[in-house]
Amino acid sequence: MKQRASLLVLICLWGLPVLATGQSATGQEEPVAAPPPVAAPERPPLDPHAPAKTQITLDKRTQVTAGLGFAGPIGAAASLRVLHGLGADVRDGSTRVKAVCAIPMPHCAQGFLLQADAGSSGGKLSLGLGVRAHIDEESFRGTAGAALRLALARTWGHPIGTESGLSYLGPELDLSVVRINLTLGVLWRVSGDRGTSALFSWGLGFGL
Repeated sequence: MKQRASLLVLICLWGLPVLATGQSATGQEEPVAAPPPVAAPERPPLDPHAPAKTQITLDKRTQVTAGLGFAGPIGAAASLRVLHGLGADVRDGSTRVKAVCAIPMPHCAQGFLLQADAGSSGGKLSLGLGVRAHIDEESFRGTAGAALRLALARTWGHPIGTESGLSYLGPELDLSVVRINLTLGVLWRVSGDRGTSALFSWGLGFGL
């Protein structure tokens, strides 16, 4: 009888630490209550009248520019360029870009580029497409542009690389950065039987 009582006491003493740790005699953990839900922070309502961060204005625009330079084969020359197409005015903080897209496609208002050059040794009339932008931001302030033109040139006086009284036709590529203009192209003779049949056209100018 005393042995049975002692055995019961030992069993009770062994079960106390198990109960103290929240476990049952079978080793199963007691269920833990789920944490209360956390409400998401409320966002402030949007103001429909607040100005947008980036402002873009689109409209048809015609831009006229002039320049001076030296080119082959027409020599020292003055130029007048007209770009007609879609104009864009983009403002984003302290940055502003004003551009003209003179490309014959619907998204650019069926634009075009027309240029006339008059030089000491010849003249040139060109038709093509191009883009030009005036950029005003912290890292760059100035103009940049590109154009592809079909040029018809007529020589007189003392042209560079050929003779007077000839006509040439061919493509020319223009690149401009900060008012400095570079022109490269190839022209083929379309009238006359003297001089070279094809020549390399080039030019370096300054936009006014």
